[in-house]
Amino acid sequence: MSEPLEQILSHYQDENREIANVDEPQCSLVLFKVADKNFAFYGAQIKEILADRPVSWVPGCPPTLEGVINHRGRVESVININQLVEAPASDSVGKRSILMGRGQKMQSGILVDKLVDVLDVAESLIHPAGDPLSAAMQEVVVGIVPIGSEYYALLDLNLIFERYLETSGYGPLS
Repeated sequence: MSEPLEQILSHYQDENREIANVDEPQCSLVLFKVADKNFAFYGAQIKEILADRPVSWVPGCPPTLEGVINHRGRVESVININQLVEAPASDSVGKRSILMGRGQKMQSGILVDKLVDVLDVAESLIHPAGDPLSAAMQEVVVGIVPIGSEYYALLDLNLIFERYLETSGYGPLS
């Protein structure tokens, strides 16, 4: 089986050609849906993906805070990003996932309706978001990524956390 490969390689060597190995920079993305809208986070910002689990509601918290969970003996907040990404409130009856994210100055779980995939994509596939987005979406979307026949809005977790704090009355991260 390796003989045809050896013949091809020797053919290139005989002709004094170099075999080009082009490595394009890649990045890992976590693809998910919120209210049937496609979104993605950079994989480096998501530390863990948790299967559906009960979230305890905390009285007096802003509507963007879904509640808290016990994760590895620690109390972790879980943010509902529907309002932050201008998605309607979810009435998802299926199993939702929690993406445990860590930004520069904050960490929290992000409640998503459906985890689609985790995959590596060429950085050249990430296109600028452009002007058609609303002002609120322009604050959190850093790119658009085509995956198969669908497009995903690439969110920056740090920008999501900043917007969460601003809209919840906590003020900006400092």
